[in-house]
Amino acid sequence: MTTPEKIIRRESIVLRVLWMLLFLLVWQVAVPLLGILVVAQLLYRLFYGAPSAHFMSFGDSLSQYLAQIGRFAVFNSDEKPWPVADWPQARAAEGEPAYVPKAKAAVDAPVTAPAAPVEIAEPVLSAEPAAETVAASETPAAPDTLETERHSDASANSTADVPKQ
Repeated sequence: MTTPEKIIRRESIVLRVLWMLLFLLVWQVAVPLLGILVVAQLLYRLFYGAPSAHFMSFGDSLSQYLAQIGRFAVFNSDEKPWPVADWPQARAAEGEPAYVPKAKAAVDAPVTAPAAPVEIAEPVLSAEPAAETVAASETPAAPDTLETERHSDASANSTADVPKQ
């Protein structure tokens, strides 16, 4: 007589074997795909002088996926790989930096503007600059400085008319 625990165990091992057969088929497709990716990355590196960032990230996630299949197949993990779980995320590259095309480098250049949204002013159609633009471009003088300039001009004029003692 078999106990319910043994029946459940047998059913779970049968189900796991079916999953392993499915992942064996996926493995047979993924390994040649990784090989093609390696050759494509090598050619890209020879042509551009640096590896492709897209090939690097996909190759890393594909190799992690193959590792997940291997861990599941040897009973090191009970977590099933993709399509049951999420596709593995690529990690940061530890080797040579990736090639960035010039057009993409200009688009991806770091922005030093603040994170807050910037309002765009409507264009001014008059020939004179807007008062806000002039005020923002000029540094306002301190009130004491203006008064000192006026007094010095006035004293220069008045001392020219007054005989020196």
